[in-house]
Amino acid sequence: MSIEAYIAGGVRTPVGKYAGSLSHLRLDDLLGSTMLAACDRLAVPLDRVEDITAGCVNTAHEGMGDLGRWAALAAGFPDSVPAATLNRYCASSLSGAISLAHAVRCGELDVALAAGAESMSHSGWAFMKADAPFAPRGPQFMLDTMWSGSGGPPHPALLARNAYISMIETAQNVADKYGLTREEIDAFALRSHRHAAAARDSGRLAKEIHPVEIPATRKKPASVFSHDEMIRTDTTLDQLAALPAQPQTTQMTAGNSSPLSDGASAVVIASGAAVKELDLDPLARVVASATHALDPLYMGIAPAWAMAKALNRAGVTPEDVDVWEVHEAFAAQALGVLRELPNQLGGFTVPDEKLNPNGGAVAIGHPFGSSGTRYVLTLATELRERNARYGLLGVCAGSGQGVALLLENAQFSPQRRR
Repeated sequence: MSIEAYIAGGVRTPVGKYAGSLSHLRLDDLLGSTMLAACDRLAVPLDRVEDITAGCVNTAHEGMGDLGRWAALAAGFPDSVPAATLNRYCASSLSGAISLAHAVRCGELDVALAAGAESMSHSGWAFMKADAPFAPRGPQFMLDTMWSGSGGPPHPALLARNAYISMIETAQNVADKYGLTREEIDAFALRSHRHAAAARDSGRLAKEIHPVEIPATRKKPASVFSHDEMIRTDTTLDQLAALPAQPQTTQMTAGNSSPLSDGASAVVIASGAAVKELDLDPLARVVASATHALDPLYMGIAPAWAMAKALNRAGVTPEDVDVWEVHEAFAAQALGVLRELPNQLGGFTVPDEKLNPNGGAVAIGHPFGSSGTRYVLTLATELRERNARYGLLGVCAGSGQGVALLLENAQFSPQRRR
């Protein structure tokens, strides 16, 4: 008898801008409170959580090391609840969610929590130790860990092949590879903002957001942060076109790239038996997943291969997918995935009305470690809202990787389909 894994539900914080509303909060507290809120929303007792994964790219701040474990303990989870922190760059928390779903499906877990968090505002600086013990101290090599992903000095072999290329340069490589124009890149960025603004204004995004209480400071009173901070309603194509290209690129701008962000998200993953025992109303069933990787110089397009693999493993056709969520690290990168998908899917082109219906990271923001589970929650919620059956998620990750997850609406009804 097969065991199913379900996305029972969850919450996310509003996404804050760099040095914005969430910038003064400890990341372990932000993650811990979000994990608590996910369990509370579903009335899942904390002692029923058997494992936690937390995606985080940069742990060089509060909660350094195993951020998931420290956040869980600080938030009041029982000492018996274990946690692990994962780093697969932008797909960190998605990879954690998939790992937990695998454990549920093979009978090793009943209730688990997949989460993720990132504070680009709090990313620290790292000093490198000398090569020899007790070496004389002189000028020290210091890394901005926001960009290095908490890594150390670069490896010569990887430097030789330019594997550490900046992400914005890889977006330009993708644009060049697929012949993307500045006009269509900016148009996609504007699409992201318009869809996100409509989803915010309709209350759709509020269905997944858990507001964050911001403590008072000497200059500001206490407040409640409840909406994503970077969605623009006044952006126009002319304004986007007027922005200068970033260094080492010809088409990438601040307007068509995802902004530096802070945020956290968490989803509960449960077996069918746990769903019944806890009287849960799960949003979606986990159907299939896949990974793929390619040359780091073209970071961003690997999801096209991973998404095709996930569909093949499930025996689901592209035509059967009702909602496509493609991560928008950059507008050009997302467009590259959409250009490559027909090559991997026998000529199938994703219909615009099925693509990123609530906007994407270009508008909402991209707290690296949080984005994966944020997308899982967004996609699962959207399937329920639309009474749609299948949703497919593809997230790219630094170094040329891609991760995909196929979900099925747990309460899909053909009779109510619109």
